Amino acid sequence: MDLSLEDLVPINETTNLGNSSLTFDGLLPEPGLQVVEDGGAAGCGGKLWPAGELLSKYMIRRGLKGAKNIVELGSGTGLVGLAIGLDQRRLGNDDFTVWITDQENMMPLMEENVTLNQLTTVKAAVLNWGDELPEYAKSADLVLAADCVYLEAAFPLLEKTLLDLTENGTPILLCYKKRRRADSKFFKKIKKNFVVTEIKDHEDYEHYFRQAVYLYEFTRKTNNSNQ
Repeated sequence: MDLSLEDLVPINETTNLGNSSLTFDGLLPEPGLQVVEDGGAAGCGGKLWPAGELLSKYMIRRGLKGAKNIVELGSGTGLVGLAIGLDQRRLGNDDFTVWITDQENMMPLMEENVTLNQLTTVKAAVLNWGDELPEYAKSADLVLAADCVYLEAAFPLLEKTLLDLTENGTPILLCYKKRRRADSKFFKKIKKNFVVTEIKDHEDYEHYFRQAVYLYEFTRKTNNSNQ
């Protein structure tokens, strides 16, 4: 099935235009991360969402654990990758690259946010789910995704991209807000090829659980475990 850009980007009411300063409850020092939102003018990715906030907090606390080439899918504003870049700069680490990726229409917003925070380790790039992986993504050693499970028509494309990114066993951290019953279809299908583990041992679990926001690790099944 061929999907157009309009199929993948729902039309949304424009809200929350402007600049936000985020410290993630004090995890980042003032003035924090500066993020421009377009309020949804380019699709739902142009806003800040709770799943992105949770994944950002988790990554700040977790650290990179040696990852050097991180790919974030469906980045929208670029929140998660930007938070990682700013935190690692604070720690004096510049030996890595975070690729914040989305469709072409989100590039201006992502690039604006990279420039606003002066982050040389964060790169904005186009990555369309279902397409052949660009060269930079083929060597990813960590994949991140926040609120990418929202449009049922895109589930097969997202699954293909996740499979392509994990051919060498690359781990995935995925955070999403449960909104509709159709979400279960994605997880049922993805479990054929991945071990899906909910991450509960983090400080924000109860707060986000009450908002139906969940954090998972996906680990690619080996041939022996792929039953």
